[in-house]
Amino acid sequence: MAISALDRAASKGVVHRNNAARRKARLMKRLNTSAQAPAPAAPAPTRAAKGTAKSPAKTTRSKTASKR
Repeated sequence: MAISALDRAASKGVVHRNNAARRKARLMKRLNTSAQAPAPAAPAPTRAAKGTAKSPAKTTRSKTASKR
């Protein structure tokens, strides 16, 4: 079902076709490894939501500041 949705999104231009292919490959990789490995005892820790507190070290300079 997910592969069909990704193919549909790529054909309509919602996502780039390479992005859809990469997502499908990652999905299949996770599916194949989960079928071989036993189920984990505890759920995996959740990732922080995108766009949460950024550290100052990861911020980028503006284009005008870097052209000096």
